[in-house]
Amino acid sequence: MFTFWMVVLVTAAPFVVSTFFFFVLKPQGKPPYGELIQPQRQVPQLQLTTLTGKSVDLRKYNGYWLMIVAGPAACGKSCQSLLYDIRQFFIAAGDDRYRVARIWLVTDSGPVNPGVFEPAEGTVILRAQPDQLKQWLPLAPGEHLEGPIWLVDPLGNLMMRFPSNPDPLKTLSVFKKLLYNTAGWKAKHLEPLP
Repeated sequence: MFTFWMVVLVTAAPFVVSTFFFFVLKPQGKPPYGELIQPQRQVPQLQLTTLTGKSVDLRKYNGYWLMIVAGPAACGKSCQSLLYDIRQFFIAAGDDRYRVARIWLVTDSGPVNPGVFEPAEGTVILRAQPDQLKQWLPLAPGEHLEGPIWLVDPLGNLMMRFPSNPDPLKTLSVFKKLLYNTAGWKAKHLEPLP
C-alpha cells in the first residue's frame, strides 16, 4: 500500500507544483531585460533600399532572427558602438549565427559615415523612411529611433525592444536564451545583398 501512495505522490507532484506556481505566484512572463512588444507586429511593407538604390523587402528575411537598429547616415560614436555591439552579439551566437541577420536602417539620405563600415561589417544596411519606422517600431517616451535594438522573430513578428544605450551583457544574455529556446526552428541560409 505504501508503494501505491508513493507512486501517486510522485505522479501528482509536478501537477501540484505547477498549479501552485501558476495560480499563487502568477508568473508575468516578463523577460529579465528588455521589453516584450504586445501585441506583436508583423513586418510591414516598408520602402527600403540598399545604398545603391535597389528596393528591398525586409520580409525576405523571414526565417531569421533580425536584430534591427536605426539611425542617421552620419552615425556618430553611440551609433557605431551599437553597430559594434550587435556584431559582437552575432559572434557570441556561435553555431547559431546562421539564424541571425543584423539590419541597420539608415533614416536619412546623407552619405554614410565611412567609419561605420568596420563596426557594421556583415550588417545589412538599408535606407528607410523614418515616418514608416516610427509607426512600426515602438519607442519609449522621449526616445528616438537611434538607440534601441529591436528583435524580429523568425516568424516575422516584431517581438522585443531593448532600450537606448542597452546593457550589452544583459542584452546578449536574453538574446542567447531566445536562440537556445528556438533551436528547433528552421532557418534558411542568409543571402547577402548586392
